[in-house]
Amino acid sequence: MPKLIPDKVNNYNVYTGTASAANKIIGVTDETTLVTLKSMSETINLAGMAGEIDSPAVGQYQSMELPITFSNVSSDTLSIAAQDNTPLIFRSAQEFVNPEDNTKSFQNRTITVRGMTKEINFGALKKGGYGKPSVTKEVTYYKEEINGQVCIEIDKFNGKAIIAGVDITKDILDYI
Repeated sequence: MPKLIPDKVNNYNVYTGTASAANKIIGVTDETTLVTLKSMSETINLAGMAGEIDSPAVGQYQSMELPITFSNVSSDTLSIAAQDNTPLIFRSAQEFVNPEDNTKSFQNRTITVRGMTKEINFGALKKGGYGKPSVTKEVTYYKEEINGQVCIEIDKFNGKAIIAGVDITKDILDYI
């Protein structure tokens, strides 16, 4: 089987709790900036070294934020600010290209996020336009799956980090 080339996200929806029509969030704008994983690190500069390095701690990550931007303010869209115990689920149809025959196919990309409301931005009043209000979550759990395969899973409260399907914290958990 050929290796498929990941192409664009064709479309996506955002849900609260479970990915069902009843839980679809209405009014999310056309783009969501996802989290950035930045390892916690300590600078090492010891005798005999030719300078310093920042040594990342395996499976330890700095604060991660997820802003969710809406077209405009409504009680339904802002309700996610009061639901810190409910996961947000982003389901998308991602396009892939087969380099052998130039055909396209779709795969499901699902992102599950848990977090606490950190910020509510009421956006702007714009004549004839979007206000772009947002709710920002401090992410405590982040998981990405493509066609059911876990690509990444970070669970800060349970000390779990899976990157590209590899549990990089397994050995650490055995020691503690």
